[in-house]
Amino acid sequence: MDGAGTPGVDRFVSGEVEVLCLTDGSTVLPPEVFPALDADTRAARLAARGMEDITTAFNAYVLRHAGGIDLVDTGCGSLVGEGAGHMVRLMAELGIAPGDVDRIIFTHLHGDHVGGAFGDGGLVFPQAEVLMHRAEADHWRGKDAPGGRMVAEAGRLVLLEDGADLGHGMRLWHLPGHTPGHSGLRIGALAIVADIAHAEALQLPDPNLSPTYDVDPVQAAETRLAALSRVAAEGLVWSGCHMLGPQKFARLARDGDGFARVAL
Repeated sequence: MDGAGTPGVDRFVSGEVEVLCLTDGSTVLPPEVFPALDADTRAARLAARGMEDITTAFNAYVLRHAGGIDLVDTGCGSLVGEGAGHMVRLMAELGIAPGDVDRIIFTHLHGDHVGGAFGDGGLVFPQAEVLMHRAEADHWRGKDAPGGRMVAEAGRLVLLEDGADLGHGMRLWHLPGHTPGHSGLRIGALAIVADIAHAEALQLPDPNLSPTYDVDPVQAAETRLAALSRVAAEGLVWSGCHMLGPQKFARLARDGDGFARVAL
């Protein structure tokens, strides 16, 4: 199955890689996540997108290529309640079993990205090689958190640097600030930008707006602006781990001091 027409799955092909964005779930963020944003501005930006609440999605990715099957993150698992944790089910609908996964490429190790790697019986993908930026592993190592558990329990852990060649036209793109090792991927003309934006409606008009989730909000804002500027300037297709759907791949255009999402 190619994923076309499967609810909760959007598909894009870049070079030799088929990229499937799986919607693991969604939630509504409280206004306190963006403390620098006043209520009137928040309401106006949401209304411009036809929204009342700060809704965000939890996205993870399946990459299919000649070398096998990779995951980019594993979804939330059981960490955020009934609103998410659909990754394994969606994979099954695509004909992909946990044992078919060759590599997991983690953008970072927050619970909504790593929680799906853990099940009642231990690791859900025990045979998969685990890849992440070296700074991410250093940040979480020894911590009593899902990220610390992943660093400790991964059977085959591969630590990467910015620009690492992942094969098949894929490279790691270090995007620090949200966490020290937070990274995206460049796959030909596609950029997976991970958690650059948690709420497009609020942050695309003002890339300097950082949520409380960012470990270093100043660096995160600088990274956000630089990454979005590059996506727009180079005419890349982009997708993010909190992008709303159903279309999870788009282009980006400059819009005043910020940016606007442009449908493919």
